[in-house]
Amino acid sequence: MAKVEDYVSGKILEDAETTLRAIKAVELSLIGSYVGKKLLEKIEKFEPMQITVDEASGLIKNARNVAVGQRVCFALHNRDFAESVFLDELAEGLVNAGKARYTNKEDAINALRRYSEYNPIIASKVSGKYMEICCSSPRDCVYWNMEKKGLRCLRKHETSR
Repeated sequence: MAKVEDYVSGKILEDAETTLRAIKAVELSLIGSYVGKKLLEKIEKFEPMQITVDEASGLIKNARNVAVGQRVCFALHNRDFAESVFLDELAEGLVNAGKARYTNKEDAINALRRYSEYNPIIASKVSGKYMEICCSSPRDCVYWNMEKKGLRCLRKHETSR
């Protein structure tokens, strides 16, 4: 299971970079392959779920602490800055590490709205709880790159179907 400490220490960046390299290095189908199975095992711990802005708003409104910071995929690819929303313990850990800043709930929701027109929102579990919300970049996102290779890892929330 991914933990808050993995985000705070930067290990999550290393893991994401390694996973993206593996996905892009393989020319053949990953479906049913050893590499494909290992990649899916790694990603399953996040239980990534595509959600709507309204569903993301619900997670944010129920959180104790809210912070925004740079998306993992953009940090890897040196793309333009775009914000992810971090909740509760993940927000605290990333703020304490200088990797995010606290914000109020309405500003966090507005940050997601700003990017969600072109970028699907993904919620990921950290330490067993949905605490990372990202307007993902299908070009750069580990989850979307796995999907492109046929490795189905993204669930849709029941109300998103």
